[in-house]
Amino acid sequence: MVRTKYLSEAEKAIGQKKLYHAELWNGMGFSMLGDTIVYILAVRFGASNISLGYIASAMYIVGILLPIMPKIFQNKNVVRVQAATWAVRGLVCIGYLFILMLDGPPAVFVLLTVYTLFCCTRLVGVVLYDYTFKTITTNRNRGRVIGNINVAFQGSTLVAKFLNFVVTSVQQLSGVVALVSLQMIGVVCNCIAAFHLNKIPCRTVIEYHKGRNIFVLFKESMAKRDSKIRLLVFWVYITVTVVMGMAVPFLTKEVGLPSNLIFLFTVGISSAVVLSGSFCKFFGDKLGSRPLIIWGGSAFLFTMVGWLMVPVDAVAYIFFILGFLSNFFLGVVNILLRRLLAAVIPDDDAVGFNSMVNFVVAFLALFGGVVGGALASEGSIIPHVLTIGAVHLGNSYILTFLLAMSLAVLGIILSFSISEKGSYTTKDAAQIIFSLHGIRAFLDIDRLDKATDPVKRKTLLMSLGTNLTGVATSEIRAALASPFSDDKTEVIRGLFDRPRVALADDLIRDAFDTDSYTQIESIFALGALTHNEKVEKALAYLLEHGTIMVRSTAAKSLARVTRDARYLPRVAAISDQAVNTREELNFLIARNIMDKEGVFFDELFLAARKGMSASFRQTRYSILAHFLKLTPPLTDLYEQKNLHSDSFLVEFLDEARDVPEIDQQHGAILSAFEHKEWSRVWGICFSMIRDITLNDPRFKHVYNAVMAAQTMPRAQTDGDDALAVLYFSYHLKKNCET
Repeated sequence: MVRTKYLSEAEKAIGQKKLYHAELWNGMGFSMLGDTIVYILAVRFGASNISLGYIASAMYIVGILLPIMPKIFQNKNVVRVQAATWAVRGLVCIGYLFILMLDGPPAVFVLLTVYTLFCCTRLVGVVLYDYTFKTITTNRNRGRVIGNINVAFQGSTLVAKFLNFVVTSVQQLSGVVALVSLQMIGVVCNCIAAFHLNKIPCRTVIEYHKGRNIFVLFKESMAKRDSKIRLLVFWVYITVTVVMGMAVPFLTKEVGLPSNLIFLFTVGISSAVVLSGSFCKFFGDKLGSRPLIIWGGSAFLFTMVGWLMVPVDAVAYIFFILGFLSNFFLGVVNILLRRLLAAVIPDDDAVGFNSMVNFVVAFLALFGGVVGGALASEGSIIPHVLTIGAVHLGNSYILTFLLAMSLAVLGIILSFSISEKGSYTTKDAAQIIFSLHGIRAFLDIDRLDKATDPVKRKTLLMSLGTNLTGVATSEIRAALASPFSDDKTEVIRGLFDRPRVALADDLIRDAFDTDSYTQIESIFALGALTHNEKVEKALAYLLEHGTIMVRSTAAKSLARVTRDARYLPRVAAISDQAVNTREELNFLIARNIMDKEGVFFDELFLAARKGMSASFRQTRYSILAHFLKLTPPLTDLYEQKNLHSDSFLVEFLDEARDVPEIDQQHGAILSAFEHKEWSRVWGICFSMIRDITLNDPRFKHVYNAVMAAQTMPRAQTDGDDALAVLYFSYHLKKNCET
């Protein structure tokens, strides 16, 4: 099958795994090649505050070189270029060896030159990184994946920085030679990271469109409200990050902490960012980025008050606490801003767009680094200490920290203008984050989403307000004997989750009682007593007697008890008598368990032929898709359709572009749905799957159903059926052999 530039789900999974491995090694390498060791060496060689400010901003200001990047790497594979630049990024750091032969200004010059080259090659890779990340994730998992990858990166960074702390704590290993040796270890780790990056699946090349330069892209982005606000907030907080990078030279030069404590400080910072990644992974996709950015930015402001007031003679742990808190909240904001920004990266101008973003970052970083360094020098001249009795507050970096604080205020103000579909309001998010009851409810909701064990799900439901509870066998029997009790229904439902053979007779008695208001629940609960001969006989009797609801429920339970096809012909014969959705679902579940080949998929469009309601058809299509374990779930698409969402089909089609026919007919399909040209949709689907070959027997029956529908009058179908045929045809094509 011809593949498009869009990756399949399997390829995305491989890409996520390889990127995760790359970030593990990258964290090790970056910890030893990044700014901390460079700061310490620069201070040892007598670098000025301006030079230290340059180090804080160099990671970003080299973005002024990015406008020529798309043209230089035109038509080159995105990941291959990224991996190559990542390898070069590490190799240029071998130049740090020259400072072993120098001292004073010449050593500072070599240090800054090599660090600049490191930053140049790094930024090229970062520009490509954002688009690579977008190609291997989806809107549904982007927050989780970015959180996992951030934890991997920061976790390995934590290990590396702790190693740096241990090494520099040894008196004989705290000199320049030891620091440069650590950098050489970083070179090796960096190259291993580049190796893993190179293994990420990618069929996208860097595109250069003449006339589509960064200035044009900047103008277009500023004309779109969503992009504009997200970019402005991102740029503001990047500048804040650059200015806050001056915390390390502050502790080194002004506070006078030794190298080992500086590394210990960076261990705390890395721990904070690891936790911020875990926080975003847990809350980001569910609450949304906007409210968390606002609250994270607000909390960051409070930590900045501490940086403004802390004196240089304070005990070291105060600086550690301030560094941990400020970097945690700043990490939350930056991670979530990356998530928001990834959503607006255009597919066709991704590299150009990222180049434009980082080009602007270059000038803001230059401003933040140089101005932050200059303000540090200026702060030592002006009065900067407030004395209250015997307490001294303030430090010489007060102007630098005040700049970061002012920018953070601007970022919060702009954040209120961010528009994000599906996110919680700031107030609702606060009620969850800042109250124990809210956090507990949110935790239960999250666990419920992930729980597969029925007993655990019942426990979580009880915690969220239901009254399900586990009871002893004697208490359950007493409830079953009662003609009515408040918890009888829930007790019986609990027996399906936790079956008790000792209560089989009690359940059978209730199941045979046509006047019992819990008859259906008891028949349902009997389905948990697998391979029980007495239960099987009771259910076989109920299959032939009673209302269709009773018979359909008995069919479902009988399938679960026997786990074979002995009763399949009879269940198939009476399933056509279903008149409502619940009865239809019961029969479908029974046939799905009994019929391993899936002959019942031949009846895929039976509900449309019979003229059943939209709700009936949507439910039937969704359960059949669920039986096949297809993703994204068809029920999610119908949910968005029923909510009159304008984007549900666009998002599905964008993910389905790994099938060439979908990619080629993308616009035509959207147009057909917009103009309600259902016959056109059916025609596209018939053409797409007509000549395919399938091995899976269930998919073969789905194929038979779709092809048989060619003779069905289109007047019997509508948009729900058109969405179903498009969805199943896509998965047929995706799973075909030719």
